Amino acid sequence: MSNIEDEKTSKEREIGVSPVSLETSCFSKEWILQSNQQEQISHFICLICKQVARNPIEMDCTQHQNLNESLIIGANCLQQFLSINPNSCPVQPHNGCLYSPSKAVQLCIGDLWVTCPRQYRQDSQTTTQRQQPEEEEGDEKITCNFKGKIKELNDHLDNSCPLKLFDCWYKPFGCVHACPKQKLQQHL
Repeated sequence: MSNIEDEKTSKEREIGVSPVSLETSCFSKEWILQSNQQEQISHFICLICKQVARNPIEMDCTQHQNLNESLIIGANCLQQFLSINPNSCPVQPHNGCLYSPSKAVQLCIGDLWVTCPRQYRQDSQTTTQRQQPEEEEGDEKITCNFKGKIKELNDHLDNSCPLKLFDCWYKPFGCVHACPKQKLQQHL
């Protein structure tokens, strides 16, 4: 990790917010189960990482037609798996599986209700940090009250999330500080 990344990571820990990568990995089952029942997501679990599939790909494999589970894989998980095991099956070693995006599963996953993943991560960090000394009294926590569907999430994270980190205006001059918009003036 570079010094810039080290400092940014320590700043993110300091303010209780960390970046959310919603572009690649599958969705955290724990996060989604905060607002949904296990039965609602049981057919959307990625065969590889066992989380809720992002950009679900359906596997068509004659050797696994009798399985009592859906053959769904997150697009990124499948890409990583096939880069290491070309033309192989994620269930058991053999060739000849066919893969296709599953629009129906994507629509169902998009309709699942969730809270803001940045808030979820902040709450998770707060729980683990409770064993450490309390924060200073003057340091108020910023929270996000988003509750919506997964398909609305990118718009929320890009445009309205109060936990979104902004780089310092002086980044071109070497400052690596990043913080929520509400705390940027205090930093400046």
